[in-house]
Amino acid sequence: MVDLRSDTVTHPTDNMRKAMSSAEVGDDVYGEDPTINRLEERAAELMGREAAVFVPTGTMGNQIAIHLHTHPGSEVVAEAGCHVFNFEMGAMATLSGTLPRAIETSDGILTPTQVETAIQPRAGYRTPTSLVVLENSHNLAGGRVTTRERMAELIRVARDHGLPVHLDGARIHNAAAALDITAAELSAGCDTVMFCLSKGLGAPVGSILVGTADTITEARRVRKMFGGG
Repeated sequence: MVDLRSDTVTHPTDNMRKAMSSAEVGDDVYGEDPTINRLEERAAELMGREAAVFVPTGTMGNQIAIHLHTHPGSEVVAEAGCHVFNFEMGAMATLSGTLPRAIETSDGILTPTQVETAIQPRAGYRTPTSLVVLENSHNLAGGRVTTRERMAELIRVARDHGLPVHLDGARIHNAAAALDITAAELSAGCDTVMFCLSKGLGAPVGSILVGTADTITEARRVRKMFGGG
């Protein structure tokens, strides 16, 4: 029987199991695991970023990014059906003290006008917007893919307001394949990107968060604080 409930039920291949059994290992917190170090270097190269950090789950990767880009009492703008709002157990409120500003769409694809409208004006009596989160491909929208052109338009709106952009790219490689471009091209302009190893890529566990070298240095500290080190 083929299990089609989700790409999260993938099993490691025989070659993966052999690689795991013979992998060089060390303490990752000390930066002494050569296998993890190579994985992070390859991930950063693949995504066109300066650095990467391995995390146990995509949820942790998203929440580290949210923590880095926001401050307590601020809002995160994202599509209403996105993973960070619906499947991360209210972690953005619990761990970072941030509030969701959810944008309802008919197909999971945001428009620049919707994002523009959702961003709060800078005023002493309004809750400030601190971050825009995009999800590509969009899980609850049936795997809908946002094009590179639309991504650029959404990022431009955030930039016009001085806001960072985090991409929940759990399945970014599937989206890139659908558009026949690279994941680096599709995610260009995003400050941080998380992608999963354990979904379409078929690995048994783990996700990656990429960004600038300074961002990832701080991400390692937050990973430890969140129990990932």
